[in-house]
Amino acid sequence: MLVPTKFTKLEESTIFKMRCIVAEARQGESILDIYSRTKDNFHDASEFLHAMDIVFVLDMIEVEFQSGEVEYA
Repeated sequence: MLVPTKFTKLEESTIFKMRCIVAEARQGESILDIYSRTKDNFHDASEFLHAMDIVFVLDMIEVEFQSGEVEYA
């Protein structure tokens, strides 16, 4: 996970990039749908997953594992 430092700009940090996940939130979309919608904002899938981890840990989303849908808080 990239955090802002004197060597890493805020705009390049994972914490900053997670905003694109919640900025255009659509109820009932899957994680694959979210990745398809936001993939231009991330260098690779691992950076996206780090951002999703942060959003999940901060309790900003809930994942229904049976259906694969994501609900935003």
